[in-house]
Order: sequence, then C-alpha cells, then structure tokens
Amino acid sequence: MAASTDGSTMENTPQPEPGPARVETTGTGAGINGLGNNGPGNEGPGNAGANSKATNSLVLAILAPASMLLTAPASMFAMLMTYSDNGHSDRPWVTPFVLFSLPVLFASLGLRQALPALKQLPRGSGSWSAAAVALCICGLVFALALGPVLDLIGVF
Repeated sequence: MAASTDGSTMENTPQPEPGPARVETTGTGAGINGLGNNGPGNEGPGNAGANSKATNSLVLAILAPASMLLTAPASMFAMLMTYSDNGHSDRPWVTPFVLFSLPVLFASLGLRQALPALKQLPRGSGSWSAAAVALCICGLVFALALGPVLDLIGVF
C-alpha cells in the first residue's frame, strides 16, 4: 500500500499491458486472416458467389435433359416436314438440331457456371458436389447431342 500526500492510503494495482486489437469476424466479412475467414470448408461470405454458381449450374443441368420434353414434339414435326415417304431426307440435320437446340443451350450455360465453381470451392463441400454433378449431367447431354452429329458425318 502506498501513502498519498494527504495521508490516506491508495491501492496500487498493476495496469494491464496493451495487447493486439481484437478483430470482429461477424458481419464485416473481414476475419482474422484478412480474407473473410473463409478457409477450406468454411462456408462464409467469400464463397457466396461460388455457392450460387454451383446451385445455378445444377439447376441448368437438370433443365437440359428436361427441356427435351419441350423440343421433342417440335423435332417430330421437323422430321415429318423434312423426310419423304421413302425415308430419305435432303436435310437430315434438321431433326437433331431442333431436338438438341434447347438442351445444349442449357448444358453450355450450366458448364459455364460449374467450371468456375469447381475451381473456387473447397473439394468435398456440398456446393462442390453439386457443381460436379452438374458437370456430369451437362457432359451427358453433350454426348447425346454428339451422337447424331457423328452419325451424319459418317463416323458410325
């Protein structure tokens, strides 16, 4: 105990030493590592764009084969109009073109969303798996569309 100049006693307590500043990690997007605290496996705001790309790619990949239900009647009509009664056509490319026009459009847009999402997201996350499934479905649609093309140029 130390005595003050007026005769009363005053308690001397040691003052705490200044430490590093505390970093807020909620709501600001800036974490301890300065990258939004979005390390592998951490679904934070930095991965939000990649997560939405993965979801969008899966939706587009599912729409690709489903859109064949829309283009099938139009391709049947195109077949009726381009093939003669003897089964020969001067334009055999019209029917597959009509059938696969919308599915290939959806598949290419799905691929455009899935590839960057696969690069940005940590492997094994749910969004990465969604983008990988979308990539497989889009590849299947492209393989289905490639069959008639290869047949028309004489490969098969």
